[in-house]
Amino acid sequence: MSKTLSLKLLLFSIVICPLMAFSQQITGTITDGATGLPLGGANIIIKGTTTGTTSDFDGNFSLNVDSFPVTLVISSLGFETHEELVSSARAVNVTLQESATALNEVVITGLGSSVKRSNLANAVSTVSAAELVGNTGQTTVDGALYGKLTGVNIVSASGAPGGGIAMRLRGVSSINGNNQPLFIVDGVYINNVEIPSGLRNASGANRGNEENSANRLSDIDPNDIEKIEVLKGASAAAIYGQLANAGVVIITTKRGKDGVTRFNFGQDLGFAEIANPLGMRNWTADNVLSTFNAAEVALYNQAIASGGLIDYEDVIYGEKGLITETKVSVDGGNEKTKFYVGASYRDEEGIIKHTGFDRFSIKANIDHKLSNTFDFSLSTNYIRSTSSRSFTGNENEGGLSYGYTLAFTRPWINLFPDEQGNYPSNPNYTGNPVFVRDKARNEDMNNRFIQGLTVNTKLYNDDNNRVKFVTSFGLDYLSNQTNVYVPETHQGTIASGQNGFIGVGKNGFTNFNSQAILVWNHDAMDGDLGLTTQVGTAYIDQVADLVLSTTTDLIPGQTNLEQGNNQAITQTTSSIRTFGYFAQVEGNYKDRFIATLGYRLDKSTLNGDPNKFYGFPKASMAVNLNNFDFWDSETINQFKLRAAYGETGAPAGFGALFTSLNATSIGGNGGSTINPAKGDPNIEPETSTELEFGFDTRFFNRVNFEATYYIRKVKDLILSRGLPTSSGFATETTNLADLENTGLELSLNVDAFDEEDFKWNSGVQFWFNNSEITRLDVPAFAQPGAGFGLGLGTYYIQKGKPVTQLAGTVNGVPTQIGDSEPDFQMSFNNNFTLFKQFDLSFLLHWKKGGDNINLTKLLTDLGGTTTDLDTQAGMDRAGSGFVATRFIEPAGYLRLREVALYYRFPKDIIESFGNTISNVKLGISARNLFTVTDYTGYDPEVSTNGSAGLSSGIDVTPFPSTRQFYFHLNVNF
Repeated sequence: MSKTLSLKLLLFSIVICPLMAFSQQITGTITDGATGLPLGGANIIIKGTTTGTTSDFDGNFSLNVDSFPVTLVISSLGFETHEELVSSARAVNVTLQESATALNEVVITGLGSSVKRSNLANAVSTVSAAELVGNTGQTTVDGALYGKLTGVNIVSASGAPGGGIAMRLRGVSSINGNNQPLFIVDGVYINNVEIPSGLRNASGANRGNEENSANRLSDIDPNDIEKIEVLKGASAAAIYGQLANAGVVIITTKRGKDGVTRFNFGQDLGFAEIANPLGMRNWTADNVLSTFNAAEVALYNQAIASGGLIDYEDVIYGEKGLITETKVSVDGGNEKTKFYVGASYRDEEGIIKHTGFDRFSIKANIDHKLSNTFDFSLSTNYIRSTSSRSFTGNENEGGLSYGYTLAFTRPWINLFPDEQGNYPSNPNYTGNPVFVRDKARNEDMNNRFIQGLTVNTKLYNDDNNRVKFVTSFGLDYLSNQTNVYVPETHQGTIASGQNGFIGVGKNGFTNFNSQAILVWNHDAMDGDLGLTTQVGTAYIDQVADLVLSTTTDLIPGQTNLEQGNNQAITQTTSSIRTFGYFAQVEGNYKDRFIATLGYRLDKSTLNGDPNKFYGFPKASMAVNLNNFDFWDSETINQFKLRAAYGETGAPAGFGALFTSLNATSIGGNGGSTINPAKGDPNIEPETSTELEFGFDTRFFNRVNFEATYYIRKVKDLILSRGLPTSSGFATETTNLADLENTGLELSLNVDAFDEEDFKWNSGVQFWFNNSEITRLDVPAFAQPGAGFGLGLGTYYIQKGKPVTQLAGTVNGVPTQIGDSEPDFQMSFNNNFTLFKQFDLSFLLHWKKGGDNINLTKLLTDLGGTTTDLDTQAGMDRAGSGFVATRFIEPAGYLRLREVALYYRFPKDIIESFGNTISNVKLGISARNLFTVTDYTGYDPEVSTNGSAGLSSGIDVTPFPSTRQFYFHLNVNF
């Protein structure tokens, strides 16, 4: 027995000892530098080999090596790659730091594929979570994107809490149609509708887009977003077909990661104040007499003697609106299941008493691997939001809009209630603004459910082929209720004979989308050529049902619809279906040549022939010269040339195909008449074709520069034209025009310093867009709904002129007097880290050029309250009559959009709290801290016509914009 044991020990020594000598083990732990928590799923590879492993959910790893020294390359998505030289068997503990650029490394290029940014053939702008909400508080997603994207013009349609934003990607896409991009959240095509409240029926406004409504992107909580990708032109967005004519914004929300469960808490506390009050005229007895009459002088003297003048602008717009936001999230998981749950509540008061916006959002994302064949991702979001936006904007003497009443309200008139609560009438206008503020209401409430599901099925895998089938489903259900109440004692409703007004809207929207995609990845030429082929179908179903009930002649003190004597109900329903096929092939040869060919076929119930398919091709090519063998520059690390072409479309608006019937009553019997607007059953979709080309380069591994030039042509624009009376119709809507947009986009990013105690990242972005109407089959015309006629200035559609031109009558001739399109825009952002504890950042935004029509000043001139009427310039302007040139103003500006300072607690202080807290940050920040501009209105970013169509640049008594100040607390557990 002893001999046998001896032989076994000898055999063990002979076999195992050499293996121990030549195969040694490295162990270690990978941690997250931001939280200090273990980082699961990190890749650890021996440099120059394919040998490697991944860290487990506790961040631990072990790796056998044959000899030393070796260099380990440690990487994880969202973190900077780290290299560690290991000279002997030892424990390797590595901390990975978050990367500002890692999220940009993979960009979506198809409905079922993505590509590394270094291989991208289009100019796609990407914004990370840190860039979006990492510096200061943000109310809405589109508002948070101000100045952060090249080629994007963002204009506030309202300064009211809860947003109201017009976003334009590479200029105007349509004259009568939609100019807002398509928004997709985790694969769900979401509704960004702007819902009118019926307020125009009380205020006398002309159109629903003048009602100061918010666009419903405001329901999405920016804190849940991981990154945003913006496909600005047709060359990038062609695969989305008929819904992508104005571009596509793809939003990816946060998801769970491998490792221990992480809990995050954030609390923001701040306030908002009016950014740029117009101020009160410097009143004296002399200018009261010259402006009005001796009777007003007596009232003025009486007010001075009894306490002074009343600044009604401060009374209405002078509140300090409190802002609070609480946000919590928890995420974690293992190799099979990952989860993320986030909840937030934002309560934002307005600068007008009784105005505000609040939003409760709860978000849950789950990723689960059922087997090696099946996995799925589930995204669920419930939002409840309410807002009170009060009464601003255009009206026709309804006595509700504050700007109108303030323009004619004289500061020596006391409009406050007496001891019995009775409000006096305004002797100089049809409304008392204090009464409207205290008693009238304009509110909405939204309940929204967004659900996305993606199922991946791996059909086949071998060394050279990977085939999967991807199915996805999206549901966006929005229930909206609007409430407008104007008491029967309101001065304006008495004067109009309404005797009070109630309007209640019950609006429902259901958007459903589904996709089925087959994706085949094939490695050819011994792996030198990678091919990704995808084919699939897409289906979108949009249903809307809007019911508005109104009543006037209210019973005193009653707020119920039933208690009015003149009741009316209007209902608008629509059902839109779009179906498409698509195919795309991407080829990558050694990361040197990257080419894409794709085609989309779409049909829509909005087209003249709902069964006719329209084709939208795309093609692109990128060449990475730095990956060729001849490239040996140590200075230029990347140099990529790229070019792309694509087409997208936009169908006609609902109802444009057919001639509708109007209800009428003849002799007490119901009947119908033919609407004078003739439908066109042969109407074609508007189509964009775009060619873009440019280059990307990187110097010294720290300087990135991108340049893009594009030519974008929009054909078959849908317009309305007049018809001869002999036809029996007044107008016809059909394809009548073409336009062209050209532009340049430049982006520079520099990692200027990356030292232990000082880090500095800086970026500059520059862009401009020029447009021209190249075909117009009707005489030049003032665009309906985008101005107030040539006498006051309006958008004017004219061949050979910009689509954004502002025109007015000069010497009896329609003449261009301005252009709302900026000459160019620039943004300058900087991020500093000092002594590892302090983070300082700021964002400057410069808009050069662009004009507004300031009709707010028209009203204050008419009311005699403009602050400069005592100067020669003011008197000359007010005496020049109703000429459009009187109201045009340059609207350029330089604005400090964001500035923030944060302090991160040192690790030794955090450890004194125990093992539960991993990171604590305190910060202060501000939005729109200052604006340098020659514009004399509340804000050079203005739109009285909402966010759709040709909307920006018309200023009629808006809700003033604000500057906001915040204190922040963020704790990670």
